[in-house]
Amino acid sequence: MDEKTAIAQAFKEMAPRYETVMDQEIRRIWGYSYKEFVDELIALVTVNHSDLILDIATGTGVIPIRLSDDFPNGNRIIGLDLTYGMLKQATQSIKDTGNGHNIKLTCASAMEIPFNNESFDLITCGLATHHMSVPKLLNELERILKQGGRITVADVGAAPLWKFFPVKLFVKLFAYLFFLPSEGLIRAWTESTAVSNMYTANDWENALAEAGFSDIKVKKIKSRHFWSPALIAFMAAKQSHTGDTVNADSN
Repeated sequence: MDEKTAIAQAFKEMAPRYETVMDQEIRRIWGYSYKEFVDELIALVTVNHSDLILDIATGTGVIPIRLSDDFPNGNRIIGLDLTYGMLKQATQSIKDTGNGHNIKLTCASAMEIPFNNESFDLITCGLATHHMSVPKLLNELERILKQGGRITVADVGAAPLWKFFPVKLFVKLFAYLFFLPSEGLIRAWTESTAVSNMYTANDWENALAEAGFSDIKVKKIKSRHFWSPALIAFMAAKQSHTGDTVNADSN
């Protein structure tokens, strides 16, 4: 089974209980609730009137629903996810809120986003980039963003020591054993494989600059457990024709 298929299968099985599982896992690894994580991400988002927003790996639609609730300014929001089962749950969640008239859902891969160049003003993504090829993802995001368009992303961060093969091997084994008892073989395999896609704060700064982004700000969201690495959030804009500025804010 290839990685894309495994990811789709793992999250299809998880879809009916996704938010509960995320809450349990985030509490165990970082000491936060899922709601607190989403709050941290939303607090970093700048939404302008009439922005067209894309949420990558939208899952059950938690981020689009929050954006719709918190920024009721006529924005249109599209949630994109690889897994149809997740979008089915998102559709129901949107209906339950009674306030999702501006949210649309699309089933597709973030590696091949089915939208035209320079379509979006803002792109968000939470807890998903570690399941993707970051260079491919950033190239796609840069392609579909309008000039001056922004991205706000938060995900698992890697520690610098993970670059050393023995350490990375240990982390992969830990991830596999962490997820295996509760989530089964496929999820354990996908999360173990995802360790190779996790970036440090410096890695993100470099990757974003290479992909053509400017105004880069990277923030570490420290874990409440001493043994787990920080979450990493970053904001950046599509580079304008006037040049770029790179800033780092590692709190």
